[in-house]
Amino acid sequence: MATQPRIRKSIDSLTPGELADYEHAFARLKAISDADPTSIDGLQYFADLHNTMLGPCEHANDTFLPWHRAHLFLFEEALRRSDPPRTSNVTLPYWDWSALPSGVRFPKAFEDENSVLHHALRNDDPVCRPDSAPGCQALPFPRAYLEEQVLAKPDWSTADPELSSTSFGGHAGGQMDCQGQFGEGFGALEQPAHNAMHDGFIGGTMADPGTAAEDPMFFSFHCYIDLLWAQWQERFETGTDLDCRLCGLFKDREHLEENRFLVRDTLDTEKQFGYVYDYAPGEAPPPLPDVDGAPFRVHPALDVVPSARREPALVRTLAFSVPQPGLEEAVLRLGDVHVTLPFSYGADVYLTRAGEELHTTDREFRQRHLADVLYFWRSHHDHGHTTHDVTVDLGRVLTALAGAHAGEEWQVSVALTPTAGGHEHGPAEAAAGPSDAAHAIDFGDLTLRVR
Repeated sequence: MATQPRIRKSIDSLTPGELADYEHAFARLKAISDADPTSIDGLQYFADLHNTMLGPCEHANDTFLPWHRAHLFLFEEALRRSDPPRTSNVTLPYWDWSALPSGVRFPKAFEDENSVLHHALRNDDPVCRPDSAPGCQALPFPRAYLEEQVLAKPDWSTADPELSSTSFGGHAGGQMDCQGQFGEGFGALEQPAHNAMHDGFIGGTMADPGTAAEDPMFFSFHCYIDLLWAQWQERFETGTDLDCRLCGLFKDREHLEENRFLVRDTLDTEKQFGYVYDYAPGEAPPPLPDVDGAPFRVHPALDVVPSARREPALVRTLAFSVPQPGLEEAVLRLGDVHVTLPFSYGADVYLTRAGEELHTTDREFRQRHLADVLYFWRSHHDHGHTTHDVTVDLGRVLTALAGAHAGEEWQVSVALTPTAGGHEHGPAEAAAGPSDAAHAIDFGDLTLRVR
């Protein structure tokens, strides 16, 4: 008889017993690490695989999704063997962050201060619901956004790092050297949704790639990333170098070189890893209200961008004439974008009429003018102060502009705003003043290609 696959469920759909077993397994891994921080069965080991040179995790490359899938599988296996028979059937629950949460901002299980899944320093602003009180924040990446802007991307990767965001998986960079965690280009799932959720929405230790896996939410957050990849795979082909080995991840406990995970080992969740997802769409957030006179549809991440929280350290502006209707392409290029060692930062893109001042901390202004969102995680380990070329697809907003404002003079502005290493509610790793930050996050050319 064929073995039935185990089922990964939403953390909000776990029975009380299932949630208690997951919390028990998580606590057991923590206890193992407390007794022996070097144990490969402990929670610290799996956090270090992501956060340190023990892995490190792979980002901005089309190995991003395979690496995290294998990492989650190894973590789930450790949970299951932590205290059998109670934990033998535990599976990793996902958090559907594209739907309204069961708690104030997150699933209730993560907001329970008596739970091992609770973690200090996370952002705690309430998410907007129907009839919410003022001061709530819009859900930044609802399911409708992901289906339109991410899951519809048919290409797995691209060899051109400038166009990586046009693909689902990112830059086709091949095998990474394991001396740093960043490749040459984020895919559409990683940028902006993954990056902005880590930093702008969750915050705390999740906002820093060197500490992210210290938050128990990390594993359920990335489990939904894995679910989205599995759903994408139902329609499209993962075309990549199948023989790329994944940094720090092994199939055996002895960590023999020949037993490293390769990309080819991660492509089928059921046949290779023995799990499938039980997915039902969660409750959608209320639609963002139309703003009279807004030139294009409001970006749902308007409340989590760094330039909403503080004045930008640097603004770069480019004038342009709004094209005629029927444009085929509108690509904004940021050349030689700096990736800094001390802190992460956002590059928020605004479109305004020529000469209009930016008021990024004003929510109504952002509703009218925020065109797109970018996040750049700080570099750590051996790679620092590197540069990347980044492109932003402005086709959606310029198509809307062309319908009513063709021929008018407008400007595109990129507001660069540091996030102080990501620790918004705690001590900053590096206290960069405005002038220091502006220098550190500077970039080269700003160009707009329209045809």
